[in-house]
Parts: sequence; structure tokens; C-alpha cells
Amino acid sequence: YAPGLRWAISAMPSRPMHHIRPAIDSDFPSLLACDPYARSHAERQAFLREKTAAGAVLLAERDGSVSGFVVLEPGFFGHGFISLIAVADAARRSGVALALLAAARQRCTTDKLFTSTNASNLAAQALFAQAGFVPSGRVDNLDPGDPELIFFKALGSTRAQ
Repeated sequence: YAPGLRWAISAMPSRPMHHIRPAIDSDFPSLLACDPYARSHAERQAFLREKTAAGAVLLAERDGSVSGFVVLEPGFFGHGFISLIAVADAARRSGVALALLAAARQRCTTDKLFTSTNASNLAAQALFAQAGFVPSGRVDNLDPGDPELIFFKALGSTRAQ
């Protein structure tokens, strides 16, 4: 027992949690702010608009601003697939990516959840491992010289179908 330790712990400011909700059309500028690639690539913008309209985009907010988003799609060989996760530069290393992956896991209606990243993206690989995903395969010839690595997470056989 250390006198004063209890006070120090209770006096620490608590960080507000990430609020995660489905994205809507009016969130589009905030999605772009989190995804530098989308800002300069019309095909990514069209993808985000389409997935937002379909209800496949979840976004994280903290203190009234969007800190990141995830796209969860149902059609990867009949299983859930996280096709994109993006976090605003200012929100990196704050737990938002893990919170988004957890929200996608909760929303997934299949017993298997997959995601992928390039072999060169070591940060994404570490994130997926931290979230409990395991390597599941590799796809060559998408990006020259940078294979796509597939990751898998078992969600259990009691999921709603």
C-alpha cells in the first residue's frame, strides 16, 4: 500500500471513448480527411460513397471529430471482409484502429472475418496480430512486388446468419 497512490490514479484524467456509428453521406469529407489516398484518387472516393450508401462503413468519433473508419463487406467467399481501415494522422496510436476492428467484429454476421494488407505494410500487420487475426494466405500480382497478405479471425459458430 502506498499512501497517495490511490489519489494519483483517481486524479488522472480519463480519455473519452471512441463513439462508433455507421457513416452517412454527410460524413464523406471526414472520411476523406482520414484517408490521404482517397483525397487524390477518384476510384477510392467512389468506393467510399458506394460503401457508405450500402451501410458498410463504420466511423469512430472522439470529441466531435471523426478519427477513423472501417469498411466491412459481407462477400469474401461468403464471409465478412474488412476491405479498408483508415485512421486520421492525429488519432494514430490512440486505440481507434483496435476499436474499429472490434466494432467490425461485432457487426460481422458470419463465423469468419478476413482482412488483408500489403506485405510492405508492417504497421497493419502488427495491428491485425494485436487484434487477434492470424495469417491465412497470400495473393501475388495485385501490386507489383508487394504481395497482399490475408488475415483471418474466427468469430464462433453461433453468429447470426
